[in-house]
Amino acid sequence: MKKLLLLVIASLALFSCEGPMGPQGPQGVPGEGMFWKYYIYTVRSQDWKLATTEDGLNTYYWYEFQNEDITDDLYLNGDVRAYLVLSPGTQDEVMTPLPYPIHRGGTDENGEPILWDETYTYDFMPGSVAFYVQYSDFAQQQPEDMVFRVILNN
Repeated sequence: MKKLLLLVIASLALFSCEGPMGPQGPQGVPGEGMFWKYYIYTVRSQDWKLATTEDGLNTYYWYEFQNEDITDDLYLNGDVRAYLVLSPGTQDEVMTPLPYPIHRGGTDENGEPILWDETYTYDFMPGSVAFYVQYSDFAQQQPEDMVFRVILNN
């Protein structure tokens, strides 16, 4: 039985079919194709908006950009990804995906160590994308100028 199987496999390998290629098949149904687009957004320090409660807790900074390419269809069926651009315009420029938490440390006016986290996030809805900066100690410290990259994919 093994010899018969080996003979069949050897004959198929030695006598494979070759010949002219057949005619091309009919054209398929036209599709919309894949949509890729990206945007670079810069938020200037003075443009960040402060959101807080009356007691000063739960503070964060935010800024929203209008974008008509974020359609209802993209919102429901596509993907929107955002990145924080660190050291923009320098040879050390890198992009890091959001959300991006970073741990910080420094000293207060008495030389005592202070620790906090900064978290950069985003959200989107049809027609806009918004960026957020929040400090774990809820400090009301205006964020620096920041550059973001947003990629739309549908």
